[in-house]
Formats: sequence, C-alpha cells, structure tokens
Amino acid sequence: MSAKTSKVNKSRTSEEQANDCSAPNTSQTQPKPAKNVLTRIPAPQAERIASRYISGESIRKISREEKRDRETVNRIVRSAKTQAYIADLRARYMALGSDAIKSVETTLKSGKDGRLAHQVLGDIGVIPSRRELHNMLHDELLEILNGESGHGSENEPPPG
Repeated sequence: MSAKTSKVNKSRTSEEQANDCSAPNTSQTQPKPAKNVLTRIPAPQAERIASRYISGESIRKISREEKRDRETVNRIVRSAKTQAYIADLRARYMALGSDAIKSVETTLKSGKDGRLAHQVLGDIGVIPSRRELHNMLHDELLEILNGESGHGSENEPPPG
C-alpha cells in the first residue's frame, strides 16, 4: 500500500470504511452473556424462597437448597413485593408495643409472668439495652453532680 492510499484511508470515517467491500471486517459479534437474565422461576418456588428469607434463612443457604443462583434468590428477596410484605410485618410487629405495655402492666399487677411482653418491648426498642441504660444513668448522675456543684460560690463545699 502506498503512502497516498494510507492517507486516503485515514481520512475516511470508520462508517465509510465499513461500507467499503475491500476494507477488512474488524467488527466482531458480541458474545452472549453467561447468565440467562430472563430466567423464569415458578411462582411456588419464588414464594417459597421469599418465605424462607422472611423466616430468617440466609440467601446462601436458600440458593444452595433451592438449586438457584444467589443473584436469582437475591433478586426475589429484594423485589418490591417481598420488601412491601416485610415492611407490613414490621409495622404490625411495632404495633404490638402498646399491647405489650398493657400486658406488662397487667402481669405486674397480678403477679404473673410477663417475660414475652417484656421481650417484645425490648425488641422494638421501648426498653433500653444495658448499654443504653448505663449511659442514661451515667448522664443523669453527671447532671445531678453538676447541678449540686452549681449551688453557691465556687469556694463553698456542696451542701450535704
């Protein structure tokens, strides 16, 4: 190929070169994806996967036992339908708080065992954890100590 011909080929656009029969075809067909994105899962299996996830099983365990790819299981449990169902369950669970408080009050008055109601209140965050309780008591103690030292002048000892 002469220098004149190579300059002509460089000045042509790639589209013109692709239309030219004498130019070599350098485009390759794209490979098909390894994963089939449009896999259809039977509705009963999808419901079973969502149910197992909601009941606390891990995605890895579900995918292994259902013989499905983890991404497929992940797509099912992250679907809008499953997430809406989980949000509804959480709302219903949080609504048990007032019933649990009533139950604790009743059991305290009657002397019966109210551990389940106490557990529900702890789970929904009404009852502070040990760490939160410690921090609250610590803050209260600091307020009391600071409040007592604020009386009178700095040279006077706190009343006692």
